[in-house]
Amino acid sequence: MFNTRLPVPPFYVYSENSISRSSRYFPFMGWIVSAGASFASYGLAQILPVEIAILLGMIVSVLITGGFHEDGLADVCDAFGGGWSKEKILEIMKDSRIGTFGSIGLILSLGLKFLLLIHLFKLSPWIFLITSWFAHAASRWFALVLMMLIPYARDNDLSKSKPIVKKLFFSDFLVSSFFGCFPAFLFAQKYPDQILRILLDFGFAFLTIIYLRYYFKKWIEGFTGDCLGFTQQVTELLLYLGILSSWNFF
Repeated sequence: MFNTRLPVPPFYVYSENSISRSSRYFPFMGWIVSAGASFASYGLAQILPVEIAILLGMIVSVLITGGFHEDGLADVCDAFGGGWSKEKILEIMKDSRIGTFGSIGLILSLGLKFLLLIHLFKLSPWIFLITSWFAHAASRWFALVLMMLIPYARDNDLSKSKPIVKKLFFSDFLVSSFFGCFPAFLFAQKYPDQILRILLDFGFAFLTIIYLRYYFKKWIEGFTGDCLGFTQQVTELLLYLGILSSWNFF
């Protein structure tokens, strides 16, 4: 339930240690979100125009996650757009209201995602499905990578994001890497002539993580949960953009 609105089984007993170890499965949550959203779009496209099917699939994605990552994107846009000190940026991020920068960020990002998914579907329904799977999984893995590269920015223990970084073993990272990268491996298996393009796409997203690490550390000396949501949304868009542009360019 950290990443989605899906219910936790009644026999589960919460502990801080278990939620810390659960971060290994963040990319796997991308598998679940992608399955719900992309297959909804694919199925609905059989009876509706592609544009409407894609929009309904995006709604399914938001329903599954509760708009968790989109909320982070909006908060980061508001905070870094309107704050000029660590204290002010963190204060704005805690504000539940959305401002001008957050509204602009959401409108532009959702609009871009809508158009990218439409063109991926028109390119090929199969490419649309596997790219969605790849992007949802890898973008959550990139957020986890960022989380490992910089410390948590807030001084208090009230955020639900903080426990997930207290104990992350190398084995956890390997598990998360499998879930984050396996869809890309299958993509390359299906389209062996696209391996270089997939690697370039992946590399460009990783360079973005390096920049975000520098940017967040410079301004707030670390990350917050909103920063992770922002990272997920941005890298997901970059992966869609990279696959579509490489397909059209080469």
